[in-house]
Amino acid sequence: MNIALRKLALLEKNLIQREEEARLEGYATSPVDSAFREQITKLMEKVRNI
Repeated sequence: MNIALRKLALLEKNLIQREEEARLEGYATSPVDSAFREQITKLMEKVRNI
């Protein structure tokens, strides 16, 4: 379970970095990326509770 949590955290970090890079370049982030990141965060919370 610890490995799954680490991989999810890495995925979340990657999405946050992509959003930040897009914001700095002047592009708006797509709503799909934010929704996906929220799902990852919720999944990480569920894994922590187990």
